[in-house]
Amino acid sequence: MNRLIRTAVILALTICLLAPAEELFRDLALQQGLNLSAVTSRSRPLILKTILQEDDTGKPIWRLAQWGTKYDLSAAEMVVREDGTRLMKNAGKAITIHPGGLSGDGVTLAVYGGVEYGGHLRKQGEPWPHLLVEQGLSSDFRLADYARVDFSLDFKVERCDVATTEAVDRSLHTGQVTAYFSIRNDNRESADFNDAIWFGLPLYDVRHDLPGGHQAVDGGKDDATGMFICTLPGKRFYDTPTGDGAWHELRGDLVPLVKEALAASQAKGFMKDTVLEDLRPTSFNLGWEVTGPYDCEITLKGLSLDGERAGE
Repeated sequence: MNRLIRTAVILALTICLLAPAEELFRDLALQQGLNLSAVTSRSRPLILKTILQEDDTGKPIWRLAQWGTKYDLSAAEMVVREDGTRLMKNAGKAITIHPGGLSGDGVTLAVYGGVEYGGHLRKQGEPWPHLLVEQGLSSDFRLADYARVDFSLDFKVERCDVATTEAVDRSLHTGQVTAYFSIRNDNRESADFNDAIWFGLPLYDVRHDLPGGHQAVDGGKDDATGMFICTLPGKRFYDTPTGDGAWHELRGDLVPLVKEALAASQAKGFMKDTVLEDLRPTSFNLGWEVTGPYDCEITLKGLSLDGERAGE
């Protein structure tokens, strides 16, 4: 009997070790390119064109959002280097897809805030340039179905330099990067059906050695979503300043972290009738929001969202 039990345990462990992780992001190499957005979310058409395709056999999974820019990227030419690197650039921004993309050598996003603002210091209520890679998530992805959902990302801030001699207002002007998930109540029987929050994992904020936490309603521009934002503080994830030019790792299990964000939103009066079983992550975005005259570049790689289903 002991031998049978031992054999069963070994077999179970072997099956667990051999079971593949369930990757919840798609096309991490960005082989199918990206859909390029218009410069405002109210523009029509919202998608201007497909860019930076390596393989044109399928439709893009990713979108490149260029909200708030004065320099629409749609007229830029794609450059392909000898090693396969794909690049598009204009006066206001650049995107470089290195070999293997987000699962390989990475993607570099650059916003040239000095050019974007042209000597003007942004005022409250005025738009600001974004450069975000975005992906819609599967309608089958429900947090309550998973014991763990491990998020992984490596990043290096190449630079974020102030491009003005005028004094900036730290309450209005920054260059920052956050990984955001839109988390929606998908239960038609719930009073909060279709309500959602932005859940954020911070990477960088030029104003601070470590990016701070943030809890507020999404606002500050005409097409803001009005959703509650809950971004966790950087000290939860990093021991050294994230803008030091070195590589940094961002790691976290979404299941307990989203529970925490839901509790924070409910404490502020949002989604008070929602429980974890109601929640579905619907979209993901990652990249620059540059609310002041900063020239900024970041390289992102090692992106992954590994799910372990409950009971497996």
